[in-house]
Amino acid sequence: MGWFSAHEAVTYVDLFFKNCSPLSPILSDFYSHHENHWSLIALDPFLCVTILMISSRYNVLPGVGGASRGYFVHDRLWEQCQRFIMKIMLGQVKLSKAQSRTIGSIEALLLLSEWHPRALHFPTASDGWDCELMIGANNTTSEGVQILEGDTTSSRWLEDVIEPAKRSDRMSWMLMGCALSLAQELGLFEDNGNVERDQISYPKTPPEALVQRRIRARKLLYVFIEQLSWRLGCTSMIPQSLNHALMEKLPVNSTTGAPEEWQGFMSAWVELTKLARSVSDTIYPSTTTTRNLLRTGRYIGLLEHFQPLLTTWRKKYLDPCKLKVGLHDMLCIEYQYVRIYTNSLGMQAVVERTLAETDPDGPQEDILPLNLEPRDYDFIQEVVDGSCQILQKVVQLYESGALRYSPVRIFLRISASSIYLIKALSLGSRNQKLQSSLDTLDAAIRAMRSSTLDDMHLASRYATLLDLHVARLRENFVVSARPPRIPSRGASLENNTTAGMDFLNNHNAGTSGIASLANDVNGLMPDDDWLALPFDPAMAPFGLESNSTFQGFDDGTLDFIWNLPV
Repeated sequence: MGWFSAHEAVTYVDLFFKNCSPLSPILSDFYSHHENHWSLIALDPFLCVTILMISSRYNVLPGVGGASRGYFVHDRLWEQCQRFIMKIMLGQVKLSKAQSRTIGSIEALLLLSEWHPRALHFPTASDGWDCELMIGANNTTSEGVQILEGDTTSSRWLEDVIEPAKRSDRMSWMLMGCALSLAQELGLFEDNGNVERDQISYPKTPPEALVQRRIRARKLLYVFIEQLSWRLGCTSMIPQSLNHALMEKLPVNSTTGAPEEWQGFMSAWVELTKLARSVSDTIYPSTTTTRNLLRTGRYIGLLEHFQPLLTTWRKKYLDPCKLKVGLHDMLCIEYQYVRIYTNSLGMQAVVERTLAETDPDGPQEDILPLNLEPRDYDFIQEVVDGSCQILQKVVQLYESGALRYSPVRIFLRISASSIYLIKALSLGSRNQKLQSSLDTLDAAIRAMRSSTLDDMHLASRYATLLDLHVARLRENFVVSARPPRIPSRGASLENNTTAGMDFLNNHNAGTSGIASLANDVNGLMPDDDWLALPFDPAMAPFGLESNSTFQGFDDGTLDFIWNLPV
């Protein structure tokens, strides 16, 4: 290409298959072998450019100016990727061996949804001047003062975390639409015996290998599109009539190798995705339905129905641990996220009941008596445990060096799980559970900050922002009365601590001075003491006043932290 040498391009490909590819099931190891690099360049040019673009963001070129040249190369490769995307969308095909309407292009689109270009976080080059650029120079106008005064922590949260997460999802959703349209055109969901059109693009590839690639692509498309659709609250683009194609297994022969491990992984992921879709369609089809489930109490029976299904899935696929480390870690995170997503409705129920029973004209208390039922407490503990499991996996990935190369999907799971954890703990927790959970959160923050890819990556910005407030979050947890229906761990512990709890409760424990005192004596508290934050409606995992994606990335996600006393 002229931007970098052939040797550097080979290095990029090698580093991609060594560091990134093991953390995602999209590609086989076929193109990791040097003897197949000619096929990658000549027959799958879009896939080749995508691999080079992703790898160029992670790896610094050697020599003088390697870092600066790496930024230049990354941007040029992303421009090439955009040209391929436009060719596919506009149907522009030229008579050449290097085709763009191939299975390899579908794989490239899937890779782009997993690892984003750096340019995603910057305005496009075609954007013109914006009037808001003038505010810094002339901040005496009422509009300028209003915007400058709005530059608070909450606006930083919106700019540094929420908007990047939403941009990521929007881009991935559009790419998946393009990939599905191309798959329909290529007959990817049709009879595998008809692979003639694939053999035109890959003339020297055995038919059995093409069948394998077709089946891999269709299963991946199903999982990626279904997951994005239920996360975004959109209708799935996969027709129900095509679900039968997911049941077919990969053919095995001596030429193409034995894909048992990949087949086992995808079977597990497909089943988990179907389970998550069932949860979404049953519990979160609309805000009206969800509110009715909470009001009538029917959500308890539904959650109790899904919990054993999740447990059965875990015992079948996770406990045996038959997968490679990278795939097993990814599956663990996906399982815990679905577990959190399902049980978080118990958190919503507590907040909704507390709001319904609070007199808006009555005296305002710092620590409201939460209407916390024992079953809801069990649901909340499922959320806490699942979130801690994900954050502990983050630390393990950091220690193995894999966190830096993880797909953006994993970082979105990490961010959402930490938000769910903070909200679940804020509703009330035993002292021991609170301290261990916050320690796990601190360790995960350090892991993300130490695995910084660049200053535009979501993980570094989120970890930096959250780290600023975890210490203040600890200080604002105060001892409060345990909900009457939640049993203590031991009657002796409860009797020994009643006097201290009454003292703090009777002396306005919500003030910052008493909160600091409670924090100072925290080490002297029995593990069974109950601590909570001042009640705030933003503790709910999602809002029900308007359409919500139920993913923890709404504009008011962490309002209850910003509202805490300094």
